[in-house]
Amino acid sequence: MRVLTLNIWKDAGDLAARLETIVAECRLLQPDIICLQEVYADAEIDAGEWLAHALGLTRVGVPAREKQRSGVLSSSGLALLSRLPLLAEENLDLPTSSADGGRKALYGVFETASGPLRVVSLHLSHIKGEEGDFLRSQQSAAVWSWVSQGWDHPIILAGDFNATRKAACFDLLAQPEDLFGTDSLLPQASSLRDQPNALIDHILLAGRGRWKLSGAELCFTETDDATGCFASDHFGILADFEPIG
Repeated sequence: MRVLTLNIWKDAGDLAARLETIVAECRLLQPDIICLQEVYADAEIDAGEWLAHALGLTRVGVPAREKQRSGVLSSSGLALLSRLPLLAEENLDLPTSSADGGRKALYGVFETASGPLRVVSLHLSHIKGEEGDFLRSQQSAAVWSWVSQGWDHPIILAGDFNATRKAACFDLLAQPEDLFGTDSLLPQASSLRDQPNALIDHILLAGRGRWKLSGAELCFTETDDATGCFASDHFGILADFEPIG
């Protein structure tokens, strides 16, 4: 099973060309589940719906952080695209502050050959310093309580955490021995273009009983030959999981 996460950078740059870039690489990578953040939507286009249609995948999404962008009322939300059967979906309002509000988390439950799998797409606060550290810790604790309560199956958390794995927000997700992340397979990687040592996008597996993380790589790291542009200001993270037993 292949899981991809990518922050698609709202409507920055040439959105139409960037969406084509994303489609082209996804067709090569063939992920089973795609977790998207900063999914731009206005009265004319929903980038998550557009990508799902172009790739022939099922989509669930939630708008977030609605405001004027380039003079247009729009949202920057979350989406999950999948070729696996969708069993359930839910979203959560995250703890907020006056400096950074309106963030959400989104999960889908998917049917796999190894049983149900809950996959979360999330985007934590971008605020820097102690205020941001505190808020991201509150947000990750809220996400973990919400997604793990009453759930005895594996969970994948993916998205833009705006923090490296050493940050305190990861301490509140799951017990360290139960949390396996792609960062361990991507030494010295960065998921931000032109910024070294900034691996802030992650895919984490909690409760490894039915799956094991077998590989991880950066993707969307080059410009597309056809469009001449990068997919985003972020690189994507692609994780491979193998069933156990």
